[in-house]
Amino acid sequence: MESAAQNSGAVENPKKNVPIACLFGTLGAAVIYVLSTTVIQGIVPNADLANSHAPFAYVYAQMFDPTIGKIIMALAVIACVGSLLGWQFTISQVARSSANQRMFPQFFAKLNKHHAPVIGLVTGAVLQSIAALSTMSPNATEQFNKLINLTAVTILIPYITAITALAVVMYKAGADPFTRNRNLVFVMIAVLYSVFAIYASGAEAVLGAMIVMMTGYLLYGLIASRFVDQESVPGAPVTALNV
Repeated sequence: MESAAQNSGAVENPKKNVPIACLFGTLGAAVIYVLSTTVIQGIVPNADLANSHAPFAYVYAQMFDPTIGKIIMALAVIACVGSLLGWQFTISQVARSSANQRMFPQFFAKLNKHHAPVIGLVTGAVLQSIAALSTMSPNATEQFNKLINLTAVTILIPYITAITALAVVMYKAGADPFTRNRNLVFVMIAVLYSVFAIYASGAEAVLGAMIVMMTGYLLYGLIASRFVDQESVPGAPVTALNV
């Protein structure tokens, strides 16, 4: 869902295609996840799946032979690499949009001759590598879980902030009472689920996310003057723009 929304600037006819991608992309992913996990849980005992570092490959190895399991594992790696490349593009687009709004350094907004934010891509990759190194663990699964939990909490808090703003959006749009009350029910469900997901991520992930957010608030405070109307600030210097 967020990939479709964040890449809206690079999509043809975003007003139509982005909502379609958000809806059907999310539903499609949900159906695939539910069906695939349900199927493998019916083939192999849950205890074995929980102890496996590659559950889908393990299931195929049990159904056929270890060679098939290795092939499935290789295909999963290829799929992850493709997903990672797409996600890097999404991150660079977010950084580019933020730079255009003067919230990120301007080099994130620079494009090469192919209209790709290469500098943003490289910078994002370096920062992600630093984050990965800072969560080094004895095994890859444990490190992956730490990064996932940290990412979940860091993302869910802005989600809660954004979705609760729907009440203000509906009020300003003059939504009828039925639509407003119906949507507020979904807002409450989404908020409760998000709060539960944050709680389930663990204290370590919540602490890490709080450090990330506090750093973000500090950085925003340093550039907040960019977004203040100088005419409303007492003692602000008079410029040719506000004469």
